[in-house]
Amino acid sequence: MHIEISKKEFKELSKLREKIHNSGEVTSIKEIFTRSEAFGDRVAVVEKIKKQDVVYTVKDFHDRVRQVGTALYELGLGGKHISIVSENSYNWIVVFFAIVCGGGVAVPIDKELPDKDISMLISKGDAEAVFHSKTYKETAKLHLEADERCKYAFVMNPGAKAEGGKYLSVDALAEMGKELLEKGDRRFIDAEVKKDDLAAVVFTSGTTGTNKGVMLSHHNFATNVEGVLQFLGPEQSTMSILPMNHVYELSCSILTAIYMNGIIYVNDSLKNILPNINDFRPTAMAVVPLVLEAIYNGIWAKAEAGGKAEIMKKMIKISNKLLDKGIDIRPIVFKQIKDNFGGQFPTMSCGGAPARGDHIKVLSELGFNIISGYGMTECSPTITLHRNGRKKPLSAGYAFPKAKFIINEPDEDGIGEIWVKGDNVTKGYYKDEEATKASFSEDGWFKTGDYGRLDEDGELYITGRKKYLIILPNGENIFPETVESNIMEHLPYAVETVAFEEKINVAGRENTIMAAAIYVNKEFLKDMTDEEIIAKTKADVADSNKGQPSYRKVQNVYVSFTEFEKNSTRKVIRQKVIDTYTKKTETV
Repeated sequence: MHIEISKKEFKELSKLREKIHNSGEVTSIKEIFTRSEAFGDRVAVVEKIKKQDVVYTVKDFHDRVRQVGTALYELGLGGKHISIVSENSYNWIVVFFAIVCGGGVAVPIDKELPDKDISMLISKGDAEAVFHSKTYKETAKLHLEADERCKYAFVMNPGAKAEGGKYLSVDALAEMGKELLEKGDRRFIDAEVKKDDLAAVVFTSGTTGTNKGVMLSHHNFATNVEGVLQFLGPEQSTMSILPMNHVYELSCSILTAIYMNGIIYVNDSLKNILPNINDFRPTAMAVVPLVLEAIYNGIWAKAEAGGKAEIMKKMIKISNKLLDKGIDIRPIVFKQIKDNFGGQFPTMSCGGAPARGDHIKVLSELGFNIISGYGMTECSPTITLHRNGRKKPLSAGYAFPKAKFIINEPDEDGIGEIWVKGDNVTKGYYKDEEATKASFSEDGWFKTGDYGRLDEDGELYITGRKKYLIILPNGENIFPETVESNIMEHLPYAVETVAFEEKINVAGRENTIMAAAIYVNKEFLKDMTDEEIIAKTKADVADSNKGQPSYRKVQNVYVSFTEFEKNSTRKVIRQKVIDTYTKKTETV
C-alpha cells in the first residue's frame, strides 16, 4: 500500500522538517530519535506481515522503543553490547534504537553467515544478549549455552510467545517496559548519550580474511545522516531492500528516514522487489548493482517482447539531445516505464560494489535518478557521491559533504591509494589495536586500501583494491577490476567477471598470463548452444583485448552458466572463483 500525502500535508511536513533540521547539528542517534518525535501521528514504517500491510506511526515507534529500552534496563542490559540477527523488519529498527538510545552498543550480525560464524561474532562483539527472528531461534539458543556472558535471547517476530527465563520476546519486553514507564521509570529516557560514545560494532564481511569489528560512534552515524541530507535533501519515502545490519542501508536509508520522517516501506522478499516498488511507490531506495541490473534487464526484456526496443533506443537519443538543451521529455516519452514503478522514477542510491556503466547511463537516460559513489563501513559509509550518471557513469564523484580525501603518492598515471578524513571515519577496530594502527597514517588519514585517480574535473574514479593488485614478473601492476570493466563493456551478455593471474608452462618455462572467469546470461543468447556461447565469449574477449597493453590482455577464458558465489552484500567472493578456475595449464 502507498501512503498518499496531500499538498497541504506535504507543506506542513516540509516546514516541520526544516524546523527540526535547523535546530542545530545533530550529533547522536539519540538526538535523531528525540527530534523525530515531533512528527507525532504521521506514518513512520509500513511492513508486510503474512501479505497484510501493517502501518506504524511515529508515536507507535517512539512508544515501542522506550518500552523495549526500559525493559532492557530492568534486565540489567542498559548500556550493554547486544546483538541483532534477523531479517529486515519494523522490530529490527525498534531494537536498534532501543539499544543505542539507552547508551548501549548494537552488534548487528550478517544473517547469511553459518551458525558457527554468527555465534563467533556475537562473542567477538562482547554481546550480553541477542535479538533474533524465529529463523535464528536455535542459533541463539546454542549460543547462550556456549557463551556464559550472553544472558538473554529475545525473539523479534510479532506475536511470538515468550518461553520465560532467559528466552523472552520483544512483545514481552514491550509489556514489561510499558508497566515500568507507567510507574515513572526514566532510566532509559534519561540515559546520557555523548556524541563520541560507541553506538555499534559492525563486522566487515571477511571474504578475504578475518572479520574485523568496525567501531562506529553516534557522531559517525549522525555525520553521515547530515551529509546525505545536505547532498540529497529529505525523501518522501524509502523502500528498505538491503540488509539492515549493513551500514549502507542502516545509515543512509533507515536513520535518515527516521530523522526526517521519510516513510520506510520494508520489502518482505527479494523476489518481491518489483511488485513492492509498484505497490509502495517509494521515492528512494538504497540498492546494489544487482538490483540495477534486474531493473535494466527487465525494462529491455519487456521492450523486446513488445517490439519496442528500437523505438526506445531512438527516443533515448532524441531525449538526450533535448536534455542537453535543458528540455526534459523523459516523464512523457518513457511514461510506461514510469508507470511500472508506481508512477514515478525513484531515486536509487547504488553502492556496495561497482555498478556497470551502461546500466547507470541508460537508466539515467530513461529518467531514474541514479546516485552512485564510493564508501565503506569504516566511513559510516559515505566517502564520495555522484549524480551525473548520464554523462559520467563510471565516476565516483566528489567528496561527501562531511568528508575529504586525497590520492596518496600518485604514480605517473595519477593513481594512488585513497586516504580519508572526516567525522564519519571510524576510530578503529574493536579490540584490534594492530589492525587499527595499520589502517591510519601518522597524521590521522584512514587508508582505505582502494586505489583511485582524479579526472580533469576533480572527480574520483576507483581503479581497484590494493589487496587484489597483481604484480607481474616484469614489474607491471594490474588492477583486475580494470580488466573486468573492459570485458563487461564489450560483452553485454556477461553478468559477472573475475580476472586473475594464471601460471602456465610454456616449453618447460613458467609464464604468468591474465585469465578471466565470466558468468554468462544465456537468456541474451537464446538461439545458441552452450558450445557456441563459449566460442562467442572467447572470440569477444579476444576482440576486447584490442587496444589494451599486452600485459592486460586476457589469454585464458572460463565460461560459467551459473552465477558466482556471493557474500550477503551480493559481492562476488573473488577468491572462491579464483580457486575454482585456477590451474596450471601445459602448453607446447
